[in-house]
Parts: sequence; C-alpha cells; structure tokens
Amino acid sequence: MINSKILDILIANDIPFAIIDGKYNVDFNDEVRCSSPDLDIVLKSDSAGIIEDIRDNKEFASLELLSFKEKETNIRVDLYLNSLNVGYYHFLNIEDTSFVNHRVSEEEYIIYQLIDPLLKFSKYLPRHKYRLQKYFSVGIPENIFYKLQRIIGYNLTSILLEKILKGNFSVSQLFIRRCKINILFINGNFVRMIKKRLLDNV
Repeated sequence: MINSKILDILIANDIPFAIIDGKYNVDFNDEVRCSSPDLDIVLKSDSAGIIEDIRDNKEFASLELLSFKEKETNIRVDLYLNSLNVGYYHFLNIEDTSFVNHRVSEEEYIIYQLIDPLLKFSKYLPRHKYRLQKYFSVGIPENIFYKLQRIIGYNLTSILLEKILKGNFSVSQLFIRRCKINILFINGNFVRMIKKRLLDNV
C-alpha cells in the first residue's frame, strides 16, 4: 500500500476512509512502473469538509475537484464520496465495514476492476487483465455474480464473466454502451446526468 501524508491527515481527524486496494494491486510490468503512483480513497459524504482542508494544505496541489498531487512524493490522490464512480456513473456503494477496516473488501475491489476500466478507458488495460486473471483463475469469486448483476443486469453479467473466465478481455463498444445505460438507472445516476447536462448548457 502507498504511504501518503493524506492518510495521516485522515487518521488525525478521525475521518472514516477506505483505500481502494487489493491483493493483486502490485507493480508487474512497465505500464505500472513508468506511471506516477496513485492512491484512491473513498470517504463518507459527511466527512467531505476535510477536502477543503486538504485543498488549503500547501503540501498538496489541486488537480481536479477531488484529485490532488502530493508535492513531496508526486503521489496522485483521488478521493471518492460514499461510492465508486466514473463521472456521474456511480456504480458501487461502499459497505460500512470497509470504512472500519480502512480498505475496500476484495469483492468491492473485484467489481472496481471489472467496471471502472470499461467506463474510464472503454477497455481493459494490461494491469486490469492481470488482476482479473488472478482473481478468476479458480472460477468466479464468491458473490461477484450477484453484486455485478445489480449494477449491469443479469444478461450483461453472464456475458462479461464468461468472457473473463476464458481470458477474453475484448469488449465491444455496444456492450459498454449497454452497461452504461443500465448503470444510469441505479444510485440516482440518471438525475446526476440530467443535472450535469443542464449545467453544461448554462
């Protein structure tokens, strides 16, 4: 796990947090080693006030609304509130036990590896393929089918997991669009989309 001063700030202020990390989140090829280290952390929304403190801290540079760069270490820190998301696609609410443990569960991390790259990159990068191959090497991990179908539906879950089990990481743009449509109708995402589009047109 990456050490960052932001963790010291959260602990000192008794802020519940869950680091997005898994047992196969390791440096395994040039793609990872050549990139800047990053730290992804989920906070509870009632702790959002700490974000302003981090923004005012001279040891961090603001990159985006919830993203920072730790100047001394060059670590990029991305913060999430309550759930894992890409833009207005909030696809997984984090369980309270993960905040207690200060780390997302392995189930949550696997769902993150399955959904996040499709929304963010429209494909699986080598690091995602590596991690998913490790997790699925002995079959579908427990509860993953159930959790994933609540996000993208039964049919798309069946298709995706069957492909992953066979080591086939090729996903069509049509499949990704269908996933996005299903995700729009969970967790209030449709309302988020409308609000963003309205604001963009102001």
